Amino acid sequence: MERSGSRGGAFTYWAGAFVLIGFGLVAIFSVGAPFLLTGLAMLIVGPWRHRPAILWPVLVGVWAFVLGYGLIAPLGCSTTPGPDAVTVCTHVFGIRWYGGDPGLQPAILAGVVAGAIGASVTRFLLARRRLA
Repeated sequence: MERSGSRGGAFTYWAGAFVLIGFGLVAIFSVGAPFLLTGLAMLIVGPWRHRPAILWPVLVGVWAFVLGYGLIAPLGCSTTPGPDAVTVCTHVFGIRWYGGDPGLQPAILAGVVAGAIGASVTRFLLARRRLA
């Protein structure tokens, strides 16, 4: 059930979600993943878009996940030549991982933790604001 006068707002919301998904798919191999995730999250919480306590924690959680993941994921790995080859992976903060590619598990874990914290803090702040 739409609020009166919000038909244009509803169209803009849904159109924005589909534009983000479309851009995310087109640019998936470069910068598209965060936009795709945001558009998909908007589709999922779309029925509750008028409830900030549901909408904003989900969207903040998605972007906190992306930030946490991006800060921990290896930027690149290189292997030294020779019989004693060593693989070195570098991260955004200059952290180096020696001895092999750590994979994406630490980055995914950091993203999930950051997303949960971001969503929880946003929900707490919105609830606190409502009580004030």
